[in-house]
Amino acid sequence: MKITGLQIILILLTGIIITGAQAVTVSVQPVTLSSGESGTADIILDSAPTGLSGYQMTVLSENGAVGVVTGATFPSWAALSEAVSAEGGSYAIRAIDLNSKVEAGATEVVFATLSVKAVGSGNTQITIKNLQIDDDAGNALSAETKAGILTVQGGAPPEPSTEEYSVSLQAGWNLINIPMQPADGFDRADVFKNIQSAGHSMLTYESKAGWITLGKDNRLKPMTGYWLYSTGPVTISLKVSGPPEEAKPLDTGWNLAGISGKTAKPAETALSGLSSWSYVVSYDPARQQYRDAGVKGGEGETLLMPGEGFWVYLNAPENLNPGT
Repeated sequence: MKITGLQIILILLTGIIITGAQAVTVSVQPVTLSSGESGTADIILDSAPTGLSGYQMTVLSENGAVGVVTGATFPSWAALSEAVSAEGGSYAIRAIDLNSKVEAGATEVVFATLSVKAVGSGNTQITIKNLQIDDDAGNALSAETKAGILTVQGGAPPEPSTEEYSVSLQAGWNLINIPMQPADGFDRADVFKNIQSAGHSMLTYESKAGWITLGKDNRLKPMTGYWLYSTGPVTISLKVSGPPEEAKPLDTGWNLAGISGKTAKPAETALSGLSSWSYVVSYDPARQQYRDAGVKGGEGETLLMPGEGFWVYLNAPENLNPGT
């Protein structure tokens, strides 16, 4: 029988249809996490036209500063499975289908579930390299790979830690100082609104502006002296969030200031960062009078208390830094 040219073409096309390999894809599923959070991402084979006997591959994050792969778990069909950490934060993973659980024509086959951890905000690709897949007959399957995107959101910043701080007032005038950073909601003068002040205003002093009367919305500054009047002893509880965040600017002449921290300090120590101070005067609320002035380099020790304000005289402008 003669074979025509058309028949030859049909035979060749039939061979292509019969022997042509069906394209398959292995994908890493996308995942979104908050910074510091851990999560998972599946690796999925879209179809197994001729079944599956096993696979092996390497997976890794392209940007370890954003997120990393930390391991993998495997589905029930996967025997002799393992995930081994390798160079550069990558993982070599492999598994075998010993019991022919993945049959010809199977779709959406989960190869493994990656464990991932978010490190910093941004995006990184979780990629597949060195992929090898064998079907039920032991033949290699040609497969494309598709990276998964790990998106790491910045997340809400952690709440700053706070602690209680008590301001104790005596009957009469008090010269106070807040030696810590007032927490949000406790950083304005209205925290003292319930004090029975007999009509007296809360005051502070700046050498260039003179006496300043504070209203309820004025912000309270650490390491600053404030005058408060109370008709009787009272304690006001505030919340603070650590040491002062900024230095206290001081001008030439007299300044109302205060030390930072929680412990009393000798004036020579507390003011050691100021080269031009010469006098310091504190106030005794129990006796309603000033204490003896302290003189720089003088005899005797003047003790400065963290909750009390004081007058300090400078010969030149300087900054009183927290912790000094």
